[in-house]
Amino acid sequence: MKVQCSPNATLRERLDLHAAPFISGQCREWLGAKNNWGYGRLMWKGRARLAHRLAHIEYIGPIPEGLDVLHSCDNPGCISHEHLFLGTNADNAADMVFKGRAYTKLTEAQVLAIRADSRTQTVIAAAYGVDRSNVSLIKNGRTWAHIKQRPEP
Repeated sequence: MKVQCSPNATLRERLDLHAAPFISGQCREWLGAKNNWGYGRLMWKGRARLAHRLAHIEYIGPIPEGLDVLHSCDNPGCISHEHLFLGTNADNAADMVFKGRAYTKLTEAQVLAIRADSRTQTVIAAAYGVDRSNVSLIKNGRTWAHIKQRPEP
């Protein structure tokens, strides 16, 4: 049975409808739709949005341009405001490495080579032992943005 909210429901009401009850110190699991990576999704203001980002906005405050909402609990389905904090993409990558969640560690030279590689992302991913989505993120500047192409001598 699909649970519907009033079109005039507040953000808090919509979050509450699709999440487990809040219990301090525990993850507040998103029970609604999730994307392929396990992050909650919620339609808000005519767009599909990530539930943890909406939870941050509702319970903590706005998200400044260029910052991501990270999870201290490493649970993508969690929307507990106690577990959410702001950081850059680089902060998120460093947190993954620190916690041993990084699947691979590419070198700067490999990142530059991936950016220059004209093969399909699937072929590039197989060559470097990473997911195709990682190749896409590198090529689109969403990860490794601090690595700049070196000028030709």
